Amino acid sequence: KKIILAAGLSKRYGLKNKLTQHINNKPIINCLMDKLLSIYDTSELLVVTGYEHETIINIINNSNIECIYNNNYKKGIGTSISAGIRELDKTIRGVMIIPADMPIISTKDLIKLQNKFLELNCSKVIFPKYKSQFGNPVILPKKYFNILEGLKGDFGAKSLINKTDIITVNTDIGTIFDIDTVSNLKKAENIL
Repeated sequence: KKIILAAGLSKRYGLKNKLTQHINNKPIINCLMDKLLSIYDTSELLVVTGYEHETIINIINNSNIECIYNNNYKKGIGTSISAGIRELDKTIRGVMIIPADMPIISTKDLIKLQNKFLELNCSKVIFPKYKSQFGNPVILPKKYFNILEGLKGDFGAKSLINKTDIITVNTDIGTIFDIDTVSNLKKAENIL
């Protein structure tokens, strides 16, 4: 399953919700969603919303994609990860967690990350890496679901992961490039 984190307040971006801003005439969130939908079935996707919930749902405009509202979204990304994990069928073997503000990530890298996870029998945590920088999305095996369910505040799971479980996969720049500022939005337009 893929959990798309689309609940944030976009505080660093400014007054507008960055996910609703456009890159080459397409909302940022749909830049990612279109890529995901080109390689995954809608049943594999779960969008966690919060800030401007209805607007995000309307922009995605696909009733086949499960969307849930995190009523604790103001408390940080950890609450969105936790909300998404609570919705999962506990028989699945792992989860890919993807911030929604990653418009230039490639389908090639998404597939590469998933293939590495499957190759290692769904037992390791897969982190993308561009040059020396860790990126997103991260894929975590089922054994981490309880930890993820307990996340709170503005913290992800990285500090709670057993270092021996981490496998890195070399990827392109799209795995470290997110949209936090208007200047990043302009850079993304030039890359896409």
